[in-house]
Amino acid sequence: MNEDEPRATAREAVLIGVSSYSDTEMPDLPQIRNNLQDLAQVLEEQGGFRTTVIQDPDDPIVPATTLSDVAETADVLVVYYSGHGLVDDHGHLNLATTRTNVRLLHSTALSAEQVAHELQGSRARVRILILDCAYSGRAILPATKELPTLEPHGAFLLASSGPNEIALAPAGELYTAFTGELIRSLRQGIPDAGAELALDDVYEAVRRRLVTLGYPAPVARGDASAGRAPLVRNLAGGGPPPPTSHRPALAEYPDSFDPTERVGSGEEDLDWSDDNPAEVDLLNRGPLATVIGMRLVEMHATRPSTSFLLHLDGPWGSGKSTLLNLMEARLGGFFRVARFDAWRQSRLAPAWWSLLTVLRAEIRSGRSWWRRPLLRVSESVARVRRTGAPYLVALALVAAVAAGVGMLIWPSGGAVTGWEQPLKAITALAAALATLTGGALLAARLLLWDSVRGARLFEQTQSNPMADIAAHFRWLLERSDKPVVFFVDDLDRCDQTYVVDLLDTVQTLVRASSDPRERARRAAYFVVAADGAWLRRGYEARHEQFTKCADELGTPLGYLFLDKLFQLTVPMPALTGAAQSAFLDNMLRIAAPTTSRSGVADPAPAPQTRRRISGLEARLRAFEEGQAASVVTALSTAAERGRAEHTLRKFASVLGDNPRSVKKFVNTFSLLRSIRFLEDSDVDPDALALWSLVVVRWPDVAHHLSAHPDAVAGILEPLWCADHFPERLRIAAASEDLRAIIRTTDGGPLTANVIRKCCGAPHLRP
Repeated sequence: MNEDEPRATAREAVLIGVSSYSDTEMPDLPQIRNNLQDLAQVLEEQGGFRTTVIQDPDDPIVPATTLSDVAETADVLVVYYSGHGLVDDHGHLNLATTRTNVRLLHSTALSAEQVAHELQGSRARVRILILDCAYSGRAILPATKELPTLEPHGAFLLASSGPNEIALAPAGELYTAFTGELIRSLRQGIPDAGAELALDDVYEAVRRRLVTLGYPAPVARGDASAGRAPLVRNLAGGGPPPPTSHRPALAEYPDSFDPTERVGSGEEDLDWSDDNPAEVDLLNRGPLATVIGMRLVEMHATRPSTSFLLHLDGPWGSGKSTLLNLMEARLGGFFRVARFDAWRQSRLAPAWWSLLTVLRAEIRSGRSWWRRPLLRVSESVARVRRTGAPYLVALALVAAVAAGVGMLIWPSGGAVTGWEQPLKAITALAAALATLTGGALLAARLLLWDSVRGARLFEQTQSNPMADIAAHFRWLLERSDKPVVFFVDDLDRCDQTYVVDLLDTVQTLVRASSDPRERARRAAYFVVAADGAWLRRGYEARHEQFTKCADELGTPLGYLFLDKLFQLTVPMPALTGAAQSAFLDNMLRIAAPTTSRSGVADPAPAPQTRRRISGLEARLRAFEEGQAASVVTALSTAAERGRAEHTLRKFASVLGDNPRSVKKFVNTFSLLRSIRFLEDSDVDPDALALWSLVVVRWPDVAHHLSAHPDAVAGILEPLWCADHFPERLRIAAASEDLRAIIRTTDGGPLTANVIRKCCGAPHLRP
């Protein structure tokens, strides 16, 4: 680096990490290699930093010398260390190197005080020290000697743990606990934090997640206005970046693009995109798929004989089928996933027959080829035992006909001699056997509901067909090598008759598989992805004569039916600004910019090249997937259960004495809490508990508020109710119980912005 080169606007980052140690008292930390590589990439691409990475230094001289050189030229200086933190006899913090001897810290380790001294002597306007090591809270904040005229300025310390706490590097993880959350927050962005991420915002986001996961709380200290200093561009920010004339610009997208340059080049036309469900998570549905999958696995592990019905509620095109694909990828090792396309099946056969056919096909796919015929034979025997009388009569008639055919062809004239006579005998036997086989198969298709026509005939001839169907459904479940979950898709494309028939059939089969009197060892699980409004209208049209009675009770009839059918309804998350931008970038084949060492964004790659997932993106995705289990466990603690119970006790009268409502409230709150956390939403858990109460007790009002959060003004002020709610919802919206929940200060009030956060959408800044 040229000392004479003016660098008043330089953004410098020195990243020091030690992953291996010669002293056997300090275990190696292989995660630190990923820490350094990915943090450097984030700072370069999003922050315009010129990074200097020092990995596994042998002694403290190299990092100390490098830091001294860089400190002279930087305007914004970041110093990061990840490794073992050691405390000497005087209580001072020391940062280990590869050859540090724990008994000779003074000469073999890098003193945290020396690092603070170098930062204090720097001419940088903003000086940031980030330490990911044990006892990092003992570090000294480098004091600010003089106050620059430019804002923000000062020194900022971000430490992974308190002065007497260790830092965590979980075995098998891709990052250390603190740096993993730091990289995730910087890379994915923080909703509602503006166009750039300030240090205070980053600290709060990292602290919130680590504390919830049960990890040590990080420590932050800053002087002057350093906490407001922007670190990187916020990829989840909704607005344009603020003016940058007063400070160095962060990495920008190039703005000099001439569309006429591509005319005639054969590259001006973008690929047409089909409407098939995606296999890649472009809309950040991964957290939702992970939480639902883990809940199903937990349900089967704890209550294997209890069925569960879950409804994914969202309009057409909201990504329900894509979410099912993501869930299938996560559940494949634990469940047999039976995909049921309701739109296709509705034109073929009765709903129950289609469900049995899909279930049988999925079970067969898990067997070796030589075992599949055995399943077929054993299933036929099981059917004969249940509906055997007609089939056995038909089989006897077929046998008689086959015998008659054989006798007609059988050679006459006593003993069989010559070659013609044996040939005739073989022909007779073959004809009889063919007649018997064909007749048996035909009888099976008609009398053992082995075909669509046979299924309809079975319905017409049996006094209680669903009892036999449910028994056979249980029999098939017992033959599966894994528990079975049905994914029902495209039901909101079917007519109202089939919608009601299929859901009623599912309810009948689920009850049968969970009946304790039948001693079923396995239950069935159903995930129905469909527009709730379409399902509700189907029930209301089928039972139109009861609609007015239900409306007088305050809850529409369609909601009552779905509430009885599904144990849990999960609304599809709103498409946030960051997810929408990433989705459009992928469709338009826009690649993310990279930043050169000079701090200026490099030109984007050729538009015809789709963006590839880098090592950073793949590691972050794996990191989040690995955290999902910790999230679900952490949010199932006694404290979280106590929060739900507190809200439930306070508003128990609203739910009444209906056990189903109580269970649904607990299920809804726990699921939404996990999803909002994984989405990095900072919604207050108490507010989310209140919103869950509204969803369970007044689902139609909650559905309207989720689409129109500002309509909450019509609940708070009854005079405005008609302006915000359609006529059919005004009675429910005027409920005094609902108004009390919306207005309460214990977790509330539920304002429009809070409702947006509860629903997974970023709130609007005032």
